[in-house]
Amino acid sequence: MQTAAATTPAAQAIADADLRAAFGRFATGVAFVTGEADGAPLGLIVSSFAAVSLEPPLVSFCPSRESFTWRRMRAAGRFTVSILSERHAEFARRAAARDADRCDGAAAVLRDAPATIECELAAEHAAGDHWIAIGRVVDVRVAGGDPLVYFAGAFGAFRPH
Repeated sequence: MQTAAATTPAAQAIADADLRAAFGRFATGVAFVTGEADGAPLGLIVSSFAAVSLEPPLVSFCPSRESFTWRRMRAAGRFTVSILSERHAEFARRAAARDADRCDGAAAVLRDAPATIECELAAEHAAGDHWIAIGRVVDVRVAGGDPLVYFAGAFGAFRPH
């Protein structure tokens, strides 16, 4: 099997805007990944969260390789993924900013998240300009609620047919 990289001429470049637009056409959920470093709470908004395996129970998300927050969280070896609901849209917008205080207002988000997944860092793999962080699930809490969705650069609500 040939990979896409092997079939694309090296001289043919993909414009960043086109790539972002294409990736943005895939609707994803939104999660708030939290951890602690030296007693200080830390957090990241991610749209790259995914279930990986039921046995063993594994999840993944992809923080930027430039993320100072992830570098600090990684050292703790533990993190919590809180699946965000549509009522968390304003928090997600604010916390997604590069220099945001992501823990301001986070207590309420963590308290009423539709699902919370506690993990131990099991592996990390470099992948381009991001890391693929794999967490082994050690505990879960499910509370229910409609998820927050990220699509075409905007947050929204999921409306089932």
